[in-house]
Amino acid sequence: MATFVRVLLVCALGLALGLLASAYALSRLSPFDRVGLGSWELEPHAGSTDADPYTLARLERTGEIPLAVGEGLQLVARVDDEGRALDARCVYNVGPRVPAARYWTLSLIDQDGWAIDNPARRYGFRSSEILRAGNGDFTITVAADVRPGNWLPIGRGRPFALALRLYDSPLGATAGAIDRSTAPRVTRVGCG
Repeated sequence: MATFVRVLLVCALGLALGLLASAYALSRLSPFDRVGLGSWELEPHAGSTDADPYTLARLERTGEIPLAVGEGLQLVARVDDEGRALDARCVYNVGPRVPAARYWTLSLIDQDGWAIDNPARRYGFRSSEILRAGNGDFTITVAADVRPGNWLPIGRGRPFALALRLYDSPLGATAGAIDRSTAPRVTRVGCG
């Protein structure tokens, strides 16, 4: 009887550890098909038939529809350029340029990839509406309080990430070859 109880306990512990490990693996970007680009990460094959099983399972679980390889790429930043987690109490500048794409968007998302509600009802910027300097460079300020220029409001006290979507980009098939200097910088300006 004692042996049966021990076997049952070991099985229950193994099941619990397996479920926790699976939940953890499916809540993150795949470690097998991930490309780092400064503070940005991307899964270049997420929208293709070559996606690894972890990516496919995460997409199935979240309901996210990734961009197909021919449509573009999505880059996600959860940290600033110094590797610190993005914090809703801080102010960040994003810019001054993006990798080659016909059209792009920069959005504020929660940890599950959904838009974060805010009183200003601004959820992102499109490349066609951004205020730029004479040389084409731009700065988007990500902050909780109103800022002049390109301001992307953070919902107060909520964890967030930045999603940069590049549409009709020549980089779709060669995501690993993106020049790091073309990725927008995510610079922490200060915290309040």
